[in-house]
Amino acid sequence: MAMELHTEGLQFALEVLFSEEQSVPANYYIGLATDASLAEDATLASLTEVSGSGYARQAVASNNTDFTSAATGTNDRKTTTKVVTFTATGAWTGANTAFLATTVDGTGKLIGSVPLSATRTLASGDTLQLALEVDLAG
Repeated sequence: MAMELHTEGLQFALEVLFSEEQSVPANYYIGLATDASLAEDATLASLTEVSGSGYARQAVASNNTDFTSAATGTNDRKTTTKVVTFTATGAWTGANTAFLATTVDGTGKLIGSVPLSATRTLASGDTLQLALEVDLAG
């Protein structure tokens, strides 16, 4: 799933790439939100994260194993996360959006998000697997 980059995610990328005001975290985290979509200026504080027994953001290491890069056209590139699995141990609120963040909690930056194809309400024992993709056009 290709995601939309949010304002603070774009700022974070620029500060990592050019000014080194930010450093690359050891891990990024994929989470789920109940929001149907997130505004371009959304932050971790402005989204409503899924709640339920067993829910936790899933870690994706900042390396070329958990993020793979590929060409998508003559001048375009993409990076795709490894597939992560969310497993409910009790009922969860409905997930409508997946997001990528710099931290496991609300203190970090919201990099980007993508709406899910349908609302996912997980019951105990249900799983949801997904990978996120960032596309950049040259």
